[in-house]
Amino acid sequence: MKKFYLLAIVLLSLASCQIAGLTSGYSHLSKKEQAKIINYKGKIDEIHDYSNIYTVTVEQVKEYLSNHNNVIIYDYTPFCKSSFCLLPNILEDICKKNNTDLLVISNIYDDIFLGVTNKFPILMIKTSVYNTKSRAKYIDKFYHSLIGLNLKEIDYASYHYFSNGNYIKSFKNPQDISL
Repeated sequence: MKKFYLLAIVLLSLASCQIAGLTSGYSHLSKKEQAKIINYKGKIDEIHDYSNIYTVTVEQVKEYLSNHNNVIIYDYTPFCKSSFCLLPNILEDICKKNNTDLLVISNIYDDIFLGVTNKFPILMIKTSVYNTKSRAKYIDKFYHSLIGLNLKEIDYASYHYFSNGNYIKSFKNPQDISL
């Protein structure tokens, strides 16, 4: 009988666990948070309500890049605690000092609202375009379409520099961003 109870407790524990990071994490959001996710179809430059999260396509990002001289795109993972991960507002300060625009594009919904500020929008990869629930797959497809390389080829760097709409290079360490 003890074995049965122990097995039941273990199974209930496993069933209630939520594994973060394998999928987009949209289902982990509350209804209130889900209501603030906007399936955006306009130009990124026309976003003015920074309290929402806007899903975007590679085409929208390329349109933005074509209208800005120097841009850093941050492949943002909100819950990342690595020294290579920065809060978006800190990265924005670095970019301003370098006369560079910043696009923060999250790759997951988990903790995404932690990055929201009143200075710039937080974007999210429009995952529905890629016909996969696998986070690794949609991230790789998105950035391959954007920079022409897969993530392994750029050693999984999170910072991507563009000049006049053209991909220049990627950085793993944000200290290397001084352009």
